[in-house]
Amino acid sequence: MTTYETHCDGCDAPLTGRQRRWCSDTCRLRQYSKPLPLRDCRLCGQPFQPVNARQRVCRFEVDNSWGDACFEAQNAEADRQDDIVNYWRETRDSEVCQGPTCTAEIPYKGTGRPKRFCSARCRVAANRAAKKEAVK
Repeated sequence: MTTYETHCDGCDAPLTGRQRRWCSDTCRLRQYSKPLPLRDCRLCGQPFQPVNARQRVCRFEVDNSWGDACFEAQNAEADRQDDIVNYWRETRDSEVCQGPTCTAEIPYKGTGRPKRFCSARCRVAANRAAKKEAVK
């Protein structure tokens, strides 16, 4: 069985009727505008004020500065991501569409799995050619 609060989370007034957590819309909206509690950064361990509920590390170049361990770790992670994107861009620059008659180059967008076909038209043509070969 679910139990509900007996007093408002915002102003500690008693709840009545169908009220579950707040006594009024004013109290409910006031709760949303409160700053989040301080958290410890996952990288450096220092406390910081999060901007949203999912933030786990200090804000890059805002909460930390050049020379801090947290700044260096975040900078290294950004460089690693750039290296991955550049690797895929270099790899994909020489790739061409795998369509049966197409020779177009496919640029890599930087995220996700690289494309095999330049368009839906080439993808459909390749699937039809593969089915035709399977029947023979």
